[in-house]
Amino acid sequence: MNLRLNDFLEPPEDASPAWFQRRGRSFERVLKQIFEREGMAPRASMRPSGEEIDGSFSIGDRFFLLEAKWHTPPMAASALYAFKGKVDGKLVGTIGVFFSMSDYSAEAVDALLYGKELNLILFGRQDLLLIEDQKISMHEAMRVKLRYAAEYGQPFFPLSTHLAEQARLGAEDATPKPQHDWTIIVEGVDDVRTIEELLARLEIPAKVTVFSAGGQLSVAPLVMHLRRTGNRHVAAIVTPIPDDEMQQEHMQELQRSGAILIPLQHSLEDWLGSYVNTNYYNAAYPLTNRAGKMARRYARNADLLQLLAGTPSFAAFLEQLEVRPKE
Repeated sequence: MNLRLNDFLEPPEDASPAWFQRRGRSFERVLKQIFEREGMAPRASMRPSGEEIDGSFSIGDRFFLLEAKWHTPPMAASALYAFKGKVDGKLVGTIGVFFSMSDYSAEAVDALLYGKELNLILFGRQDLLLIEDQKISMHEAMRVKLRYAAEYGQPFFPLSTHLAEQARLGAEDATPKPQHDWTIIVEGVDDVRTIEELLARLEIPAKVTVFSAGGQLSVAPLVMHLRRTGNRHVAAIVTPIPDDEMQQEHMQELQRSGAILIPLQHSLEDWLGSYVNTNYYNAAYPLTNRAGKMARRYARNADLLQLLAGTPSFAAFLEQLEVRPKE
C-alpha cells in the first residue's frame, strides 16, 4: 500500500489516541518509502545502549541518523536536544536529520544555535509535502540543506525558498526584464500565515511571498543567502531578541545585507493586538491561541491606518510596493 502524508493531514473529529499513534507509524513508513525509492538504504528503528533511534539512511558512503515526529504542537527545544544527545554519542562527524510534520517552535531552532557544535539539520511539514509531491527529491533536498548548514551554520532551510529561487532564476533567464517580486522573511512558521492574512487586506501590485527562517537567529543568514543569490527585493520582519548583544549583532548583519528591515518593538501578536479595538480584543482574549491563531485574528481585524501610522518602517515598505488598503 502506497501511504501518503496528505492522507493524514486532517484528523477526523472523533480521532482517538490510537489514530494519532497510527499516524505516527504511517509517517515513518512514508519516509521509508521515499528513501527506498531513491536508493538511500533506510534502516528501521534501533535501540543501541538502551536509547531509541528512529532509523538511519545513506547517501553514497555517508550515513545519517533520523528522528521522525508528528505531534500536535510544534516540536520544542527539548525534543531537538534529546536527539542531538543521541547523535553526539556516535562517530565523530555523524549528522542527525530531524523530520517533523509538526514543524518547530522558533525557540527550538534558536536553541540549537546556542550550542558549540551543529550536527542536526531539520525538515519541516512543508519540506516533506514538497518531497512527497515530487517537487524536489530527497537527495536534492539533503544536498540543499547540508550546503546551507555548512555555509551559514543554520540547521533549517525551507525548501520552498530554494524552489522559489530556482523559479526566479529560471524566469530571469527566459525573460531578462527587471523582476519586481518581493520576498518577506519572518521568524516562525506561524508568522508566515499571520503576515499573509495581513497582506490579504491590501491591494499589492507586486507578487509578495512570505517565508519562515525558522527562528529569530535564522533571519539574518537567510536574508544574506537570498541577497547573495541575486534576490534584490527582500524584506525582513524581526522582533526583539532578549540578549542585547546578540540583538545588536543580528541587526548589524541585517543592515549589512541591504534588505529592507521592519523591526518591531514587540512580538508579532502583541504588535497586531495593539491595533485592534478594545471590544474585539476582549472578545478574542478567551479563544484558543494554538498555532498562532490569535495573531491571525488580530491581523484580520487590526485598524490598518493606525497600524501604518504606528509602524513607520512597515508603512515605508508598503509605500515602496505602491500598496493601498482594499476597498
